[in-house]
Amino acid sequence: MNNIEDVSNRYQIIWDLGRRCSYSCSYCPPHRNNKTSSFIDYSTLCSTMDKVAEYSYLYDSFRQKPAKKKLSFTGGEPTVHPEFFSFLEYIKDNFPEFSRGLTTNGWFNDKILDKVKKLTTGGTLSYHCEATPKMKEKVVNNSIALRDNFKVNVMFHKDFFDECVKVCDTLQKNNVNFIPRIIGDEEVDEKAIEMGYAHRYTRTQMSWFRNYWKELGQETAETGFSQKGLGRPCCGGRCFKADGLDSYFLSDTNFYGWSCMVNWFFLFLNSELDIVYTHQTCSVNLEGKVAPLGKISDFNKIIDELGDYLFSKKIPMIKCPKNFCGCGMCITKSKTDISQMFDRHTIKELSFYDQKQRKSNFESDLTVKKIFESL
Repeated sequence: MNNIEDVSNRYQIIWDLGRRCSYSCSYCPPHRNNKTSSFIDYSTLCSTMDKVAEYSYLYDSFRQKPAKKKLSFTGGEPTVHPEFFSFLEYIKDNFPEFSRGLTTNGWFNDKILDKVKKLTTGGTLSYHCEATPKMKEKVVNNSIALRDNFKVNVMFHKDFFDECVKVCDTLQKNNVNFIPRIIGDEEVDEKAIEMGYAHRYTRTQMSWFRNYWKELGQETAETGFSQKGLGRPCCGGRCFKADGLDSYFLSDTNFYGWSCMVNWFFLFLNSELDIVYTHQTCSVNLEGKVAPLGKISDFNKIIDELGDYLFSKKIPMIKCPKNFCGCGMCITKSKTDISQMFDRHTIKELSFYDQKQRKSNFESDLTVKKIFESL
């Protein structure tokens, strides 16, 4: 395999609103959930959204066509934030071109379900086995109610494996799009297994995964389906091109040394830590280092630095410093020469006059003008 190409033309902004969660799964480490974190206030959320939009418009200036703007809110559990749905209304009114996705554990009452239907445009529910039977029944019912716009990640707990298989059967019978997910589907080490953050599956359980993907036509001949060799489906369920062929699944996710356009397709915000990254699990900045782009509270600096790259013709391209790709596997990257794919996704020249003709907000125009006047 020498190249992968995104076919969705979307810019995915994953926004972690905080650690607060209504669940406490054993395989979710403490830095991912708690019952005590404070909520980010409404005004901060709105002002941050203004900057996120400006940043994405700046990237649009160098694309062949504007990307589809996809917001995805995660946590913790976003629906426990008391002003989450008011914030979604703000986005809907002020930035209608941004879709409003939600990643949720799916455990909420009918009142919240109605708000999810009204104010989100889609997303992902996750089925977790360590909840109570009543909670899990509600999650399945909500999954069916939201099936037109939501998919379901079924988190395959090794001790509840048969239950997970039955849930998949139920979802399939009700025409719900789902993905079976192994727990700890990254480069697993013994410490992660010992702590319970990753599961080691039996040979029979691994055979179930193998047969599932084989039936979908996504198994490759060289895949051994060991714990480390299982491979990965795209966690967003997206189709991409792998050496020109449609795929949803890769047997190898080691892209060390590849040229990668992950920054052109992803942005990750962690409100609890006040940090912005290019990508949630990749975390590689525009200089090729595993480090944040900057702070949410200093977003203007992040915008200015991107502008300096783009308008000085130093097109930001990341060289992968890792031997495992956690979730950016389905976006454009190349082992050898990325120039042809890059040209299909971007334009080479731009003037301030060109930028003014594009749909943009007032702040973005001012940012671009400031950059051009300083050249």
